[in-house]
Amino acid sequence: MLMILSSMSYKEMFDAIVADVQKIQIRIDKVLPKVVRQFKKSRSFPVWYVDEYTIPATNNQHFIFYYSANISEAEKPHYQSFTIVFADRQRYVIKGMTLGYQHTPNSEVIPLPQIHAYTSHFLQRYNERFLHNDKLSANEIAGFYLLRNPLPIPIMLNEDINIKYKEYGIHNNQGMRVRDGFCFTNTAIDGRESEDGIREHDRVDAIAVIYTTFLNEGDMSGEQRIAIKKEHIETFKRCMNSVMEGGEYNIGRFDGTGKV
Repeated sequence: MLMILSSMSYKEMFDAIVADVQKIQIRIDKVLPKVVRQFKKSRSFPVWYVDEYTIPATNNQHFIFYYSANISEAEKPHYQSFTIVFADRQRYVIKGMTLGYQHTPNSEVIPLPQIHAYTSHFLQRYNERFLHNDKLSANEIAGFYLLRNPLPIPIMLNEDINIKYKEYGIHNNQGMRVRDGFCFTNTAIDGRESEDGIREHDRVDAIAVIYTTFLNEGDMSGEQRIAIKKEHIETFKRCMNSVMEGGEYNIGRFDGTGKV
């Protein structure tokens, strides 16, 4: 078991999160009955609780967010876990995922280990633009976001979505569409560029997706919303084409703990 550090490669960080999953699940099994009893006693809903858990062997800090919208859900609360990492005095909420990844338009879509890292600015904007609750703590905001938006859909950027998208470089040309809105992201890659300079020959071991800001689609222009929907359809087509060609397009797995 390893301590999760910002100096790790993204693949090492991913593996460390996966290694902690069993310990986190043991913690959930221990705490969940207490949460259920507490929620069932509540006189008002929704109700939620954040459990902070540090694994002694690694000193990794995990948070488990429990939530019930009404009394009927109190018996079986929804929950999501996430991890905190600090880098250059910045606080990141991180989640390990395995999602479909296409390195270039001509590359095969493959399932790839990914670290999804949410900046404090992103979570603040999510609260301001969607939750609208200035009483929530940073960990509560993160819990709400991850619980409500478990499966991000990669969306290729274009000028109709963001007129300045070309300024971000070839590795930062996509965002993520989620249930609650649209996320602008930066991407960093673990791997090695091919010696022949052909991007399809690059080795990609893992990627990190850094969530920089959140927009409620209701606040975007009609042209932006239409462009996002078109790219969403293109993502779905790539998924189906990969499956029909005998490949994989895994767009639904957390490498962590959660029940939604």
